[in-house]
Amino acid sequence: MLDLKILMYRNTDEIGKLQKIMADSDKEMLDELKVAAQAVLDMVEIPEDNAEAPLSLAGKLQKVPQCFLQYVSVTTRQYVSHVLGLGKSYWPQTSLDPLGEGVKSDYSEEQFDQYLFEVSPIADRIVDSLRNA
Repeated sequence: MLDLKILMYRNTDEIGKLQKIMADSDKEMLDELKVAAQAVLDMVEIPEDNAEAPLSLAGKLQKVPQCFLQYVSVTTRQYVSHVLGLGKSYWPQTSLDPLGEGVKSDYSEEQFDQYLFEVSPIADRIVDSLRNA
């Protein structure tokens, strides 16, 4: 036991150096984690519930899944509306109500997959036009 104490005493400087390296490494990792978390938060708008007590970084991160889902829903609705508006611009008398019901019941999944394949290039051009707008 005495030998261990002597060994530790002799290596106090090295132990201190290792502890500092670990502490610096932990701080660096925490800083990187904060930067990554902030990047996620910057992608999604997090509403502040109470202006007097702003949310902490962790509190905001807990709201990301809910806010991201809302973002995806709003964005999808905008794209679908845009495409339906394009359709109406070519065929203004056409009723689009049936499209809200989904695929016709007498169509097979294979037929629908084929239609999706056929319209993919058109969908790509629409998305590109939205990106460049």
